[in-house]
Amino acid sequence: MACISIKDLEDLNEEDIDEDEILAMLSPEELKELQSEMDVIIAPDESVPVGQRQKDQTEKPPTGTFDHRSLVDYLYWEKESKRMLEEERVPATLLTKCLPPQEAPEEPETVEPNEKLPEKEERKIGKLKIPKLSLNNIKITSRPSGNDTNLESTLDKIRKNNPSITEVNLNNIENIPKEMLVDYVNALKKNKYVKTFSLANTGVDENIAFNLANMLRENRSITTLNIESNFITGKGIVAIIRCLQFNETLTELRFHNQRHMLGHHAEMEISRLLKANNTLLKMGYHFEQPGPRMVVTNILTRNLDRVLIEHDCPKKQTKPAVLFLCCFSQVPLPKALESSETSLL
Repeated sequence: MACISIKDLEDLNEEDIDEDEILAMLSPEELKELQSEMDVIIAPDESVPVGQRQKDQTEKPPTGTFDHRSLVDYLYWEKESKRMLEEERVPATLLTKCLPPQEAPEEPETVEPNEKLPEKEERKIGKLKIPKLSLNNIKITSRPSGNDTNLESTLDKIRKNNPSITEVNLNNIENIPKEMLVDYVNALKKNKYVKTFSLANTGVDENIAFNLANMLRENRSITTLNIESNFITGKGIVAIIRCLQFNETLTELRFHNQRHMLGHHAEMEISRLLKANNTLLKMGYHFEQPGPRMVVTNILTRNLDRVLIEHDCPKKQTKPAVLFLCCFSQVPLPKALESSETSLL
């Protein structure tokens, strides 16, 4: 700031002082310093709202305009997730009955100061004997992924329903043409021997996901489907889950680590559609929302319990159960059970 002597200030009158000229002579740093001093000296105006009295001290550029619709959608899905979580949660009263009785904590043993602690024995650590690895059984392939599946011959065997092909592993194979992936999916529609189909990290997109959904409507042999680490969107995953209500053989489905996030709406739709499926036992995906996560966990537990009950109950007990219901409901017996009625009663 320019230095002005005291004598000059006494000689000057208020009318002779040109404030604009003085401010024009100041540098930007001096203007900031003057502004900070004026904020301390001058009392704030009470008529101005509190939020507008403080000057803006942020120097970062704005991130963007405010999106009200996105905020409303986010709050809606958060509310729906909490509602689903509350509906599926087990009451606290049932949990307290199942807890075992707590044992009294053991009191720590006290050691008198005169007693001597037992000396620890020194242990000698010998050298580790690391066996030599045998590299004779390792297959060397031309692909960086190490997957030596022959695409053309495997596809031809699937089309011919070869019983020797029970597992198709295309994981991590580089640059598979999209047309060949579609041919694999279409060939599996009528195949009766393939049990496992793996397509992890093969560039599967939404179009191939729709073909997989149509394949699951017709196929009756595949029990495991792995489509992890691909480019499938929420619409493709929902289409596959929707077709599971017509499929009674698939027991494991893995679709985690997709390039695109599924979103709250897709997770809600997956949890709703899975209620119509009674055979899926394993699902490889981490739900972001706790509500759909709890719903799907309960559905998979229900399906597993159903499988265990069907495995434990022998088939011979079905006829007496039908006869018992018919006797008490006064419904005529089926013809297949008329011959066994006298022997059972």
